[in-house]
Amino acid sequence: MITLENISTGEVFEGDEIELFIDDETLIGEVYLDGDLIFQALDVMNDLQLDHALKLEFKLIKEQEDIFSDFNQ
Repeated sequence: MITLENISTGEVFEGDEIELFIDDETLIGEVYLDGDLIFQALDVMNDLQLDHALKLEFKLIKEQEDIFSDFNQ
């Protein structure tokens, strides 16, 4: 489970799968959580820029547990 909180509004989004999409023609980056659009950024050329823009607007509250974490013990 992934939980993201919008820093400005306090709105919380929960889901299992996060996807980043960048339109090469318009340079608009979009972030989807379980298929729902939760964030857009302008003038984005790659995933690193979109990830950085997302981190300026959202904070990660809870991240999905690693299914292999038990094997490291």
